[in-house]
This record gives sequence, C-alpha cells and structure tokens, in this order.
Amino acid sequence: MLVITLLFHLYGSLFFSDIFFYGTYVRILNTIMLYLASTNSFLNRNNKKSKIGEISISSLFLINISLMFVNKNSIFLEIRDISYLIFLSLTLSNIAKFLISPHRFDKALISASLAGYLLIIEIAVRSFMILYKIEVNPVLNNIDFTYHTKTFIDTVYYCTVTITSIGFGDILPISHKAKMLTSILGLMGQFYLVVIMGIMVSKYISSNHK
Repeated sequence: MLVITLLFHLYGSLFFSDIFFYGTYVRILNTIMLYLASTNSFLNRNNKKSKIGEISISSLFLINISLMFVNKNSIFLEIRDISYLIFLSLTLSNIAKFLISPHRFDKALISASLAGYLLIIEIAVRSFMILYKIEVNPVLNNIDFTYHTKTFIDTVYYCTVTITSIGFGDILPISHKAKMLTSILGLMGQFYLVVIMGIMVSKYISSNHK
C-alpha cells in the first residue's frame, strides 16, 4: 500500500489532463492515503522502541491532517511542512530497520526497498518545497510557480532525474542551498542503491541456502 500511494503521490498527475482538478482534490486525498499507509508501517510491532515510533508517527499524522486546511498565510503552514518532513523521515527510518532486520528474500523486501527509494525522492521534493518559501533568491531555474501543483510536479521531475543520475540539465540548481541539497540527494541515491543491492543479494543467497 505504501509503494502504491507513494507512486501515485509523486507521479499521479500523469493520469490527469486537468492539473487544477488533480491539485485541488486528488492530491489532498492521496496525501491522506500516504499518511495512513506510512502510519500503518509502524503498527503490529511489539518492542518498546517501535511503540515510541508508533506514538510519534501517529501524533505527526494527526498534526498534519489537522493543519491541511489552515490558512495558507498562517505560521501553521510552516509547522505543517516541517512536521511532514519529520513524518517522512521517520517512515524512511522504519523502512530501513525492516530492510536490515533478519528477513528472507520475498515480495515484502522488494516492496520495502522500492518504498525506501521513493521516500528519499519524497523527502527531497518536500525539502525543495520548503526551500522555495524561505529563500529570497531563485532556487531552481525553469520551475513553474504559477500553481503549487505545477511547482510540485516540476520538483518531482527534477528530484527523480537527479537521484537516478540521468541529469538532463533542463532544470538546474541556482542557489547555494539548492546545489548542496542536490549534491546530498545524488549521494543518498547512489549510496541507497549500493546498500540495498548488497542487502538483497545477501538475503537472496541466504534464502537459497536454507
């Protein structure tokens, strides 16, 4: 469920010709589904640390949902953005714990691996969206700021192209912070792929020897 909601949240605009309808209704619904899927990844665990994580993620879930409908000029919008970033980071941390825990090679492992990769893109996109608000100077060139969903779509495209090392060059970082954030995203993407391939190969070999 988490993989599906992440894919649709990042790339769902592909299925809608009316971007304004997509941004006004579909994105909100999909964001709520993403919250639910992320929160569900913390459930059904018995150890104390997981219970703390479950309480934290549930609290952030309630904060984010309650702040989705506040005035856009309110300071609560900044709180929502930061809490959403923390929410995604905790979800990624939980996925990472699952990946490195003793577990056989199966569909759950593959799904968790893809979810982790998509979460890195989601976190990067959200970081850039926050950067747009706090930076006085332009952050990235060729980004459409006429409508928030168009800005989101362009940023998803940029982060995907960056993390996959395609690098078309049609969108480039301008500010210092954007350059550093882009560098970190590229490093995280490469590091994640190397580590996850090592984990999957190791668990595949272990499963076949049992």
